[in-house]
Amino acid sequence: MKINEIKPYEKNAKKHSKKQVQQIANSIKEFGFNQPIVIDNNNVVIVGHGRLEAGKLLGLQDVPVLKVD
Repeated sequence: MKINEIKPYEKNAKKHSKKQVQQIANSIKEFGFNQPIVIDNNNVVIVGHGRLEAGKLLGLQDVPVLKVD
């Protein structure tokens, strides 16, 4: 899915530091994007806010998602 079509959940309680996002980005670079971002039918993130931010940091245009009801 196009990364710019994914919306973060506004009330997400877990905040990732810049260091954590960089670590996630490094992992994606080294091992690939092996775990999809979980989104709802409105393209809002349920699980994977850190991966979304890391994908943006890496300049990815597309990321894997799992859409659930």
